[in-house]
Amino acid sequence: MATSAASPTATLNALIVAATHGNTAEARRLLDAGVAVNGLEIGGFSALVWAAIGGHRETAELLLDRGADVEADTVDGRTALILAAEHGHMDTVKLLLDRGANLKAKPLCGDTALIQAAGGGHRDVVELLLDRGADLEAKDIHGSTALLCAAEDGHCGTVELLLDRGADLEVRNSSGSTALLRAISRQEAATARLLVHRGADVDAKDDSGKGARSTQMQPLHPQGH
Repeated sequence: MATSAASPTATLNALIVAATHGNTAEARRLLDAGVAVNGLEIGGFSALVWAAIGGHRETAELLLDRGADVEADTVDGRTALILAAEHGHMDTVKLLLDRGANLKAKPLCGDTALIQAAGGGHRDVVELLLDRGADLEAKDIHGSTALLCAAEDGHCGTVELLLDRGADLEVRNSSGSTALLRAISRQEAATARLLVHRGADVDAKDDSGKGARSTQMQPLHPQGH
């Protein structure tokens, strides 16, 4: 009895699995067999998106060479670039940028590639994105910039880089919090001290009236102040 050919869904899923695990040879075999490079699995993710999440640069390059849509996104609007940046995959981010990925793309949550990289503390990716022209002051749906996202998770190196590149130290999110207030609220003492050293307003208060001076975190002031 002849064996029936695999269904399009089965072969697409095989491509997704190959991309997810960075199995470039298997991905090439499936593409050579005619599997659609831009097909979506049940969750709405393309093979390129999965390769980007895993940081599988070689596989991502193959997919792009075979016609993968560099701007294909997930159901919530996250592109391969945004997801690669979120996970700190420098080489994959660079590849996607070199292939024309949109730096300004925003998913439903508003997190640009820069915001995601900053929130994850991926300083090298942040630097690359800024070098390529990323919007330093872009905001997510909560009104937070890359600086606020880096500050609230205590990524001092990323905070310092963003400030060196001219990030607005006193920008406020939709709740009226500054980077300093976000760092304090998350008990990120080292980041709070860095922000104060760089001139953050210690008298700032958010929309609920909470301010830096109401915290028990000590010391907040730079030495000698």
